[in-house]
Amino acid sequence: MKDLRLLSDSPFRLLLRLSVPGMLGMLVLSINSLVDAVYLGNLLSAEAFAGVSLVFPFTLIVSSFTGLLAVGFSSMLSRAIGRGDVPSQEKILPNLIVSSCICSGLVMAVGYCFAGEIMDAMGAQGVVRQFGVAYLETYACGVFFSVFGLSANALIRAEGKMKQAMMFTVVAVAINLVLTPFFITTLNMGVEGAAWSSIVAMLVYSAGTYAYFLCGKALFSVGKVAISLDREVMMEVAKVGVSSLLLQLANVLRQFVVFRFVTWYGSAHDLIVFSAAYRLFSFVAVPVLGIMQPLQPVIGVNFGAGEWQRCLQALKVFQGVGVLFACLLITPILLFPSWFVGLLIPDIILMAGERTVVRVIFGVLPFLPLASSAIIYFQAVGQSKIASFLPVGRQVILFLPFVALLAATGVWGSFGIYYMLGLENVIYALLAVWILRREARAYTSYSFS
Repeated sequence: MKDLRLLSDSPFRLLLRLSVPGMLGMLVLSINSLVDAVYLGNLLSAEAFAGVSLVFPFTLIVSSFTGLLAVGFSSMLSRAIGRGDVPSQEKILPNLIVSSCICSGLVMAVGYCFAGEIMDAMGAQGVVRQFGVAYLETYACGVFFSVFGLSANALIRAEGKMKQAMMFTVVAVAINLVLTPFFITTLNMGVEGAAWSSIVAMLVYSAGTYAYFLCGKALFSVGKVAISLDREVMMEVAKVGVSSLLLQLANVLRQFVVFRFVTWYGSAHDLIVFSAAYRLFSFVAVPVLGIMQPLQPVIGVNFGAGEWQRCLQALKVFQGVGVLFACLLITPILLFPSWFVGLLIPDIILMAGERTVVRVIFGVLPFLPLASSAIIYFQAVGQSKIASFLPVGRQVILFLPFVALLAATGVWGSFGIYYMLGLENVIYALLAVWILRREARAYTSYSFS
């Protein structure tokens, strides 16, 4: 093992050293997504913005397979580093390449061949549907670069090199931010230009990340350049990674239901406002998740080395800082919701009720670090059953019953979906923390109080 700092530095020191580049890397990604939305809303139209927003559930399917591979391989790698298991380390990259090809090939075929049907399922109509189909057909062509690039970058984070992982992200985002307006306006490619700029950026991202491993800069043993599909490795990856897959697929279900609910019971104006609020929430949530990102290698490496006490200490530190940071981020948005939403849709004026529901959406953000830390912990230590139960149980026990109640009673009127989502997020976070504390005490008598 080339670097023992994950096993020796205090949890707070590790947070300071690793979370800043991790947060900046994810913040750059969120800025990229937000600026793309600004480009679409300002360079094209609000309808283009709404059409591309309806593609979001499909991008979550891409994220689902990316998460399956990224979480599975990075968890396996972190624990192998902690144990000093070189043979397992050398199997990681060859299996990642082949599995990325398989997963991306399946998703690409579905997205390209059934773009129209997907937009119909989302309730898109007219020009909004045309924009959505055009973007999705193009976006699907470059799925491999997203799946492999993000999964390979997760391996860099799994060895604790957050700064290096961030640099690859910054380069890709910079390319996308420059190319998007060029493709949209100068080359007159419209929404397809936004998709193609993302593909080019992720191509560079994937190539740079793979070159990092080929040049021998990784802290773990990469082994020979090869491709393979080892059954034992894939079983281990699937066992842990399926929790991330289920989490993302559950989010796909959530987004489908929520967007359908808005299109059924609301107007085009409601869809535009909701899309803007959701985009803005995603932007603000990403740096919060960036703070939690280093928790996976910290727990994985220490768990592999048998340092259970340090795992639980790290949980306490990361949770506390994550909640505090989330509170700081949402304060200006709670005070000036109209101004922030207006950044995305400058021609839309928010009514008093709409400003209230925007505040409801962002009010749940401080609960995000609590819920995400629970899943990160179970994924890092290889407790796949609990890590899988949390996202699935959330939809079955909380989300779907809440939606059914909302649809049957019409409680809270047209804004009911916002209040329902807020309440459901709070309850889920509290339940996740309770399960985490109960299971963590099985390893040690460490007190969370």
